[in-house]
Amino acid sequence: MARRHVSKRGAKDIAEERVDILFEEASSEARKGNDERAKKYVGLALRMSERHKVKASHKRTYCPECHAYFVPPRNVRVRTGSGRVSMTCLSCGHVLRYPLRAKKEG
Repeated sequence: MARRHVSKRGAKDIAEERVDILFEEASSEARKGNDERAKKYVGLALRMSERHKVKASHKRTYCPECHAYFVPPRNVRVRTGSGRVSMTCLSCGHVLRYPLRAKKEG
């Protein structure tokens, strides 16, 4: 059977779908308590997104250090204060800090 050629754009679309599927699987496994399997899925999704240059829209759902999928309050501590959000991974201790955006009225 001959191998079918997939264009770069087609490969990117397929990669985006698969990255989304892998993050959904990581979410379900993390909620079940299978943290190691969730880490594996996050790692696979990140590798695929790097290989195909796909932007990860799931940026704040996992730890960039240990790839643990965040399930509050089990493995992440979230604090707000002084104009920012601090997320501490309870698996490795890595701290992520994001600015808090002011709500637009109107």
